[in-house]
Amino acid sequence: IHGFKRQFSNTFTEIADMKLQKKASDLSAVNGSDYDQEYEKLTKEFINLGSYPFTFDSGTTPAIKQLRTKLLISEIGSINYQMDEIGSNLIGNTEVLTTFLELFDQGMIKQKLTKNTHENKRGEDLDGKTPANMLLFGTPSKLFDGSQTEDAFYDFLETGYARRCFFALGNPNRKAFHSLTPEEAYKQALLNSNSPTISTLATNFQQLASIKYYNWKLEVPDDVGIKLVEYRFACEKYAESLPEHSEILKAEIAHRFFKALKLAGAFAFVDLSLEITMEHLLQAILLTEDSGEALKTILNREKPYVKLAKYIASSGIELTHADLTEALPFYKTTSTYRNEQINLATAWGYKNHI
Repeated sequence: IHGFKRQFSNTFTEIADMKLQKKASDLSAVNGSDYDQEYEKLTKEFINLGSYPFTFDSGTTPAIKQLRTKLLISEIGSINYQMDEIGSNLIGNTEVLTTFLELFDQGMIKQKLTKNTHENKRGEDLDGKTPANMLLFGTPSKLFDGSQTEDAFYDFLETGYARRCFFALGNPNRKAFHSLTPEEAYKQALLNSNSPTISTLATNFQQLASIKYYNWKLEVPDDVGIKLVEYRFACEKYAESLPEHSEILKAEIAHRFFKALKLAGAFAFVDLSLEITMEHLLQAILLTEDSGEALKTILNREKPYVKLAKYIASSGIELTHADLTEALPFYKTTSTYRNEQINLATAWGYKNHI
């Protein structure tokens, strides 16, 4: 997406300047003031909001609100949060994740009331919506540590992220790679690094950032809309059939239709289609269902005592409490909890012939 990023930077500057000119013209007409002065004042305020970050990996709520103000003025762009190594960074970014819960769906968030002084003027509260996108990825071992990070992750799922996100859980197939000879593996690596498919996609994505596709409108034909409603009814019926204690899964299933619609819109835009076709919707539904299966796997995680039993069984040596405390994050608690985990691990081990 490097080409898209470069092209979008130019488009952002051009559209933002057009919006500032229009607002300056409106203010000049309403107040009877000089256009150039109004334009200069607006431009200065816009620059003081800082440069537009294409993506960011950490931040604060006030900074996100400031960025949102810039986007509301320019009427282009979105708030793009991208976190790598989710297991290591989740706890340190709970403020951003909590803020994004509000931003999702409608792209709206309430302003914090601050004291207005001569040195620190309170900004204008602008109405509008700003798209918010989030990409979180990393390794399961760090995220599902059976301790604080894992608990925080499932709290976020329950609070609202389960119904807002797409999920994927991958297991690399190393056997296929190791079955190759060194020569074959080398040639395959060269082929992958110069893939014409990637080059074609990069070129296609770059053109999507062109100014001529700004504010692209998509129509939803009746047959596609009916199919979406049919999918919605099926999802809600399935969600109702689940037991009450499956709150996270019930919420995710009941909202799948909305995720599928937004994804179908993204597919249609990539194709530069004037409408969301039945193919776009069915492809989106298929991916949404795959996401749901991945979430089920994530929710059916191993309990801490199962991890404890497997670790003890696979270590091959005698272990002390000190060894377990160093090796397992979730084991660092009180002696009562440790004894309980050992008893549960023992019982699970007997039942599963470990």
